Amino acid sequence: MSVLSNMIKELRERKLWPIAIGLIVALVAVPVLLSKKAPTNLVTQPTGGLPYSTGTALPAISVDTKPADSKLAGRGRNPFSPQEVATTATTAATATSTASSSAGASTGSTGSTGSTAGSSAASTGASGLGSATGTQVVSSPATPTPNPSSTPAKPAAPAPAGLTDKQSYEVSLAITTSGGGLNTIDPLERLSVLPSPQKPLLVEVGVLQGGNQVLFAVQPGAAVGGPGTCTPGPIDCEILSLSPGQTEGVSEQTATGSSPVALFSVNSISAVDHPTAAAADAARRTASTAGRKLLDNTTLSAVSLFQYDPNVGAVVDLRNLTVGG
Repeated sequence: MSVLSNMIKELRERKLWPIAIGLIVALVAVPVLLSKKAPTNLVTQPTGGLPYSTGTALPAISVDTKPADSKLAGRGRNPFSPQEVATTATTAATATSTASSSAGASTGSTGSTGSTAGSSAASTGASGLGSATGTQVVSSPATPTPNPSSTPAKPAAPAPAGLTDKQSYEVSLAITTSGGGLNTIDPLERLSVLPSPQKPLLVEVGVLQGGNQVLFAVQPGAAVGGPGTCTPGPIDCEILSLSPGQTEGVSEQTATGSSPVALFSVNSISAVDHPTAAAADAARRTASTAGRKLLDNTTLSAVSLFQYDPNVGAVVDLRNLTVGG
């Protein structure tokens, strides 16, 4: 008892007795609390009817190991085998590409006026065509040259040598553009400026009497080369005569030489029927204002040898006229 009394006395003197009492209470309370059983049913069961099944059984799953029969219709095919696909569009595109290559390779330009100008024009299809008033321009797919072989196999019927009073001549012409394309002008208005009014190198004078050729006035500073016929001659060509199916090159003379501009070709010459003679006469007299102005102020002496006669509906070659005695 003396030891316990001494301890109590020391605790009182040092004022540590509250701590000692707390430790004693904790030593007694903790074992008591730990000895109590925790409740096992923590979920409160609903009082009414249960909306779900409380059973633990799972639905049975049946596994059928027998392979099912396929219901797909049609013939079986190996997905890795190459498929043969040949459409009409692909075939046509190949044929068109081959024909264009053959046409570009077969077209040449040699003949009447200087082989240099003609061959240079054949190597480059140059300037575009500006249409004159009343002239219809139809753009075609890009083509290096206006090759007559690209037209339908059946050639156009030749124009009559002479016209009736209810007819007039009509010309269809093709000319290349600076981008390598081809412009088809049908009908070509008489006195049209080619390749454009901004670059006046040629003026279409009209159909020569007889209906077989178209005449072009070669403007100063221009040079032509090809199978056409030149007046007065190949070197100083002023009037170019071109038949249907012939391809001619035109170049522009510069300080450093000649610059190829375009290739052009007469597609056809035809006679057009009109309801009355007055309508035919009006069609014969229709002409481009720009081309008429150029010819009125021209310095080309050969132009006076070829005069257009509305009564005939064609250009008359005055060289063929004889003076009676």
